[in-house]
Amino acid sequence: MKQLLLWAGVLVLALQPVMAQTADKAPKEKSKKGGSVAEQIEKLSDEGREAALKGDVSFLETNTTDDYTAIGGMGNVMSKSDAVQMRKSGDVKYSAIDVSDKKVRVYGNTAVLTATADLKGTVKDKDISGKYRIGQVWVKQGGKWKIAHMQSTKVQEGS
Repeated sequence: MKQLLLWAGVLVLALQPVMAQTADKAPKEKSKKGGSVAEQIEKLSDEGREAALKGDVSFLETNTTDDYTAIGGMGNVMSKSDAVQMRKSGDVKYSAIDVSDKKVRVYGNTAVLTATADLKGTVKDKDISGKYRIGQVWVKQGGKWKIAHMQSTKVQEGS
C-alpha cells in the first residue's frame, strides 16, 4: 500500500504538467512562436492537464524530453517510458485537477515552475486524491518547450 501511494505521489503530478502559469515575474519578451515564455508554457500546461484528465498519452510522448525524470516525495524515480506506460495502461486515472499558487521563473532557455494541485484520482484503483506541491523544469529543445524534470510532494494534513 505504501509503495502504491509512493508511486501515486510521483504519478499524480509527474505525468501531467498541469501547472498553467500566471508568471507574475516572468519576462514579457515575445518569441517567434507568439506570446511570452510564460504564456507558451501556460498553454502547454493547459494541454497537459486536459490530456491527463482524458487519459491521453500523446502529450507525454511529445512534450517531455527523452531523458525526462520524475521524483516522488519518498525519493523514487520514474523515467519517461515509465510515465508513458502508466498512462497507456490506464493504471492512472484523474477525475479532477485544480491548480493554484502558480509561479514561473525564466532563465533563458529554461523555466522553473512551482504550483499546488488539488486532485482526485486513482492509481490501480487506489485513491491518490489530495493536495500536492510540485516543481517542474522546462527546457527549450529544437525550438519547442518540453518538461525535463518533475518533483512532487503530497502535502501532509495540517501543513
